[in-house]
Amino acid sequence: MNEEERKYILEGIVEVIKDMEARYPAIQLENGMLNLIYNRYKLAYKIIEEKKVEDKIIYINGGVRAYLEAYSDWDNPLLVKMGQVEDMYRKYIMSK
Repeated sequence: MNEEERKYILEGIVEVIKDMEARYPAIQLENGMLNLIYNRYKLAYKIIEEKKVEDKIIYINGGVRAYLEAYSDWDNPLLVKMGQVEDMYRKYIMSK
């Protein structure tokens, strides 16, 4: 993954994080499945920002499925962003 692609995925992750912060109260982001998803996106951002090579765990893979299982909110536009970011993140991890 080149530097431009890395920047693009970081921007995508920030979009998802900001969307979650705008859409849900802080207390909801601190508990349950939403907390798990939110924290994994923040961790994925940190891994990519710091260009960690040794950290190959796919932290955000399956976030869309986990969100749908917990909330069944199929019409939420956040899911589209999450899906796009998950795809980019998988490519990032596999390129290491």
